[in-house]
This record gives sequence, structure tokens and C-alpha cells, in this order.
Amino acid sequence: MKKIIFKDPPILKNAKGELRKVGFELEYSGLTLEKSAGIIIKEIGGRVEVINPYHYKIKDTKYGTFTLVLDFQFLVESGLNRWVRQIGLEQALEKETIKAIESVIANLSETVVPYEISTSPLPLNSLGVIETIKERLREEGAMGTKAAPFYAFGFHINPEVASITVDEILSTLRAFFLLYDYLVEMIKPDMARRLTPYIDPFDKEYIERVLDPAYDPTMRQLIDDYLDYNPTRNRALDLLPLFAWIDVDHVMGLMEGEKVTARPTYHYRLPNSRVDEVEWKTFEAWNSWVLVERLANDTKALERLRDQYFEYFNSPFFFFQKDEWLEKPFYKKQLKRLKF
Repeated sequence: MKKIIFKDPPILKNAKGELRKVGFELEYSGLTLEKSAGIIIKEIGGRVEVINPYHYKIKDTKYGTFTLVLDFQFLVESGLNRWVRQIGLEQALEKETIKAIESVIANLSETVVPYEISTSPLPLNSLGVIETIKERLREEGAMGTKAAPFYAFGFHINPEVASITVDEILSTLRAFFLLYDYLVEMIKPDMARRLTPYIDPFDKEYIERVLDPAYDPTMRQLIDDYLDYNPTRNRALDLLPLFAWIDVDHVMGLMEGEKVTARPTYHYRLPNSRVDEVEWKTFEAWNSWVLVERLANDTKALERLRDQYFEYFNSPFFFFQKDEWLEKPFYKKQLKRLKF
């Protein structure tokens, strides 16, 4: 049995001197929200508040409020009720009729739409709770992304930024680009997830722009460049929540119609949810993120890898040379230094 080890990132505290926190979003199928809520309460306490049949909150746990949803925004936000009111049919359709229609939509949705547990932001010294919850879900029959060909379930990680500065964000983004091929090899995102747009890779032009040693943006330019190239949440590393936290009016003015929850975190979306697999451990996904932070905080290694990467990246056959890049002695040496 693997020992549960959530590795520490290089910076443990935020700009206020407080221990950094991490939120997790775990997608799965096979268990109802009611059953899932019972599992969580048994492990960490709390009480259930039912917002609607597809949206639960578990309040007063040891770790704050957890959210459970059928990850279909139309149902979570009672969209049918709103639509009925908007078109003036509220009097014509009884509440029970609306509930019956919602139930049909939910039953159809459950074949492709996951349930999702979102944790409260957990202090770095309490991350093990997500592994405990994952194990209990597995024991009760939860299913992950490999359980069906059309599942594309993810395990998203939301680490609080250590400091909201251009230097930190830019270094982290650069480190992610330099480690991306290795992370894909390490995590092996399921084919269903690769075929959907949820974890689309960044465009080559944007990667080149960010890795350019001459790129020295202000915060506004960093945000605007990101939005120009990535006007979507569907990236393996989604920075929209962080940029919305920094300048919500500006970001949402440019991202009209996109649902973005502002928070001072990175949104790391690459890992699979393999909740039904005994051998899969949530700390392995977390530790892959720690590698990114380790490189981001190693200035010399970051600069050296960037120089090597440009040589590889500018090759006309770079897409077919991933294995060659991963096997470069210098790259392997730097990975050995970063790994645990």
C-alpha cells in the first residue's frame, strides 16, 4: 500500500503569512448526491443543506463548506424554473410537472455528466482529507473516467497563489509549459478527456510569447495577452479564476457569457479522476503540481530549460519529437533535481 504523502510546495505561506490552502474538485459517477453527502458527513461531520435536488451543500464540517452537484449548470441553478418564469408559463406548469421534467433531464444527463465534490480550501497540513473521501467513495461504488468510454472526468486542483505578482504568475506559467509534456506522460490523461475541449493545450504562438526572455509584461498586459489567446476555461491550466480575482470587472467585461468564479488560485485541470481505482492516489496528482511550483521557484533551472526548449520547440517536427525532448540529458537532470 502506498504511503499517503502530499508533498510540500516550495512556498508554504501566502503574502499574509498564513499557511496556503488548496481546493479540490473531484468528478465521478455511480453514487447519488444523497449517498455522497452521507459519506462525507460520516468522515468529517457537518450538515446537509439541499439547495435543489442537484445541488447540495455540506456545512459546518471540520474543514468548512463542501459543495456537491450534478455538474450540469442548468440543473444546479434551477434553470428550468427560471426559464418558465421568463416566458410566462409559471402559472400554466405545476411545480410537480417542472420537477418531473428536471428529473428526465437529470436521468439523461447522468450518462455523460459527472457528479462533483468541491472541497472548501484546505490548509496544506490537511490535504489528506481528499484522499480519505476518495477512498470512501471508491468503497461505495463511485466510478471514474475509465469506467466508460464517454466519461471525461477530472480531478481539479486549486492551489492558492503564494503572492499575486506578475513574477510569480509568469514563472508558474513558464514552468507549466516546460513541464507539460512530462506531466502528460506522468498523468496520462484519458483519451475521452483529450478528445473533449476541457483540457485543451495552449497554442504554440502563446507559449512562444510567454517563454520569450524579452517578455516582461505588466499585470494588465499579462491578463490581456492571456485572454486574447485563451478566452475560455478549457485549458489544462486555467488562469481565469485568478485573473478575475485580480481585476474582475476587466476580465468579466471581456469574457461575457463565460462562467468564471473569481478566486486567488491556479486551476490545474490536467489530472484524471480515477476514483474507482485502488492504485490511484489523489496525492500523486497534487505532487505533479508541486513539480511545477518547484521549477517556477528555481530561477536558474527555469532559464536553462527555457533555452533548451526553444531549440526543441522551433523544430518543424517538434510534435513528433516529444520523446526526444523528454530524454534529453539536461531535461532529465533537471527533472531528477525537482522530483522527490
